[in-house]
Amino acid sequence: MEAAFLVSSSEYEDREQTEVKHEILQRYLSGFVPIVGAWASDIAYIDCLAGPWQSVDPEFRDTSFARALSVLRKTREVLKERGKSPSMRYLFIENNSSAFPKLKRYCDGISDIEVTAKPWDFAQHIQDVVEFAKERHDSFPFIFLDPKGWELLDIELIRPILTLEPGEVLINLMTSWITRFLALPEKRFDQLFGKDWPTLANLSGEEQEEKIVSSYANAVRKAGRFKYICTLPVMKSTQDAFHFHLIYATRHVKGVEVFKETEKYVIPFMHDRRAQAQERKRFLSSGQHPLFSSDALYKETRFTRYRLRSIEVTKSELRQRLGASKELLYDDAWEMVMQHSAIMENDFREWLNKWKADGILEIQNQPRGQRLPRRGQGQMLKWIPGVTK
Repeated sequence: MEAAFLVSSSEYEDREQTEVKHEILQRYLSGFVPIVGAWASDIAYIDCLAGPWQSVDPEFRDTSFARALSVLRKTREVLKERGKSPSMRYLFIENNSSAFPKLKRYCDGISDIEVTAKPWDFAQHIQDVVEFAKERHDSFPFIFLDPKGWELLDIELIRPILTLEPGEVLINLMTSWITRFLALPEKRFDQLFGKDWPTLANLSGEEQEEKIVSSYANAVRKAGRFKYICTLPVMKSTQDAFHFHLIYATRHVKGVEVFKETEKYVIPFMHDRRAQAQERKRFLSSGQHPLFSSDALYKETRFTRYRLRSIEVTKSELRQRLGASKELLYDDAWEMVMQHSAIMENDFREWLNKWKADGILEIQNQPRGQRLPRRGQGQMLKWIPGVTK
């Protein structure tokens, strides 16, 4: 990243979860734009609830809109080197009367990129968002929905945005807030979860939280006819709990590839930032610097339980799919597995190699000497019936 756009972690003190969210956005866009810009004549980036909120940097470098712009500037130069010059447009929406003037002032200072700031009530301007996305021929919109609550994530409300095709969305689902109010009938969570709401309200703890994410992600998939959905939880700064889940929706496997690479980087990044936050909290409490590093003293169990449960669920689903199919294309299995949160390609390959070594799986069409299966080579997975391990 260019030095001018480096952001100090001190600017995110006590809101490390926001830094993780921005890192996810930035990392994803870094991979997304060069791929889409290779064929699209226009890229439209739309932040429907832009803020700024709690920014401490005078140049707003600790905001989603500034970090997105910095990445898109850099990737624009990458595309130019490849002989591609798609137009890039940015729409930032914010209705808050104290936040919008700051956003407008920032956007007015941008002269090298087409940036528009609007003081819209998002719920009243859905069609304007759609028209902006469709304004130019052969345009690809990426839409970021990051509300402070959950009401603006009403599936019927955002359906016109979800159905934009081509297009992708990244949604922040505030699960830590939703779980607090889910049982209250006046909150109308049926607008997010439909018929699942009563069932979800009767659950509790981690099961409820994870089912909430699954239900909403499935609703987004269905409403937007997305082929692929990926989710990723982001932990609170110092508490052993999730603050929110990001839900990413795309119709192309290339998007899954980029998101999983982002996830692979961001998970350890999140733990590192939380370790620093915990160290700061200990120092403020005791006034003494610890003898050991922040990594050595880091405490976390929630994400570990989440990942172990995700591994269990994903392996079970994969085994059922293999058992039900005479043969399964490796590519199809990869697409299914990679949509599960906190599961990496190395996990998937390790399972296959273990099952192969146990004699319960054959990997067909794998070239001699190739240790790991690969996509795009017509490799087939065949479960061996009657063998249990």
